[in-house]
Amino acid sequence: MRSLVLRGAFAGALAGLLTSMAAYVVVEPVLDRAIELEGGGEGPISRQAQKLLGLPIGMLLVGLSLGLLFALAYRLMPSVSDAWSRSLGLALGGFLALALVPQLRYPANPPGVGDPETITGRTSSYLLAVALGVAVITAGYWALRALAGKGIRPSVRQPLVVLAGLLVVAAGYLLLPDSGDAIDAPAALVWDFRIRSLGVLALLYACLGAIFGLLTERAERAERADRAASVESLV
Repeated sequence: MRSLVLRGAFAGALAGLLTSMAAYVVVEPVLDRAIELEGGGEGPISRQAQKLLGLPIGMLLVGLSLGLLFALAYRLMPSVSDAWSRSLGLALGGFLALALVPQLRYPANPPGVGDPETITGRTSSYLLAVALGVAVITAGYWALRALAGKGIRPSVRQPLVVLAGLLVVAAGYLLLPDSGDAIDAPAALVWDFRIRSLGVLALLYACLGAIFGLLTERAERAERADRAASVESLV
């Protein structure tokens, strides 16, 4: 377990740093445009310091935390496939549950969009959307396993579970409250920011899954080699 946690922490931290480079190139220019339109000046920390220091440190901490959760979830998952496929599958599930489902309902907005007085309500609504995503993806995973145990072929069980998940998500979206904030920024800028932000999140989960999968494959090969050497020494 200790080795697994360390792999998760390392994979998450490295994924965060790699993603921060992409965010610097892809997202930061849009943020600069949004801040310029908002008319905001330099705060206590300059924009350059935010980009060169705040962004990588923040993404490293986010990746580290995510990596620790990833290792725990990986540990709890039944071992039904190789480490690479298992890790990528978990990364995909994490992206769907923690990023795509909530952001489709409450897309990210650039600076200047949203009333500061409604931030508590918006945060609560977003967390509810995250809970919806986690519940649907987790239930879908176990439903697939249960149907597979009953001998139902993949061409039937997979579309069935996906359709059921989409219906539950759609119903959840209808029950969740709207943000209620007017968007005064140009639509092109807002959607540019939203799409790029979601792309960076997808990259974060992809890097995490790939790095963790490679490290775990390597660790499992070393463990098998050690066991084989121990058996040979006994013989």
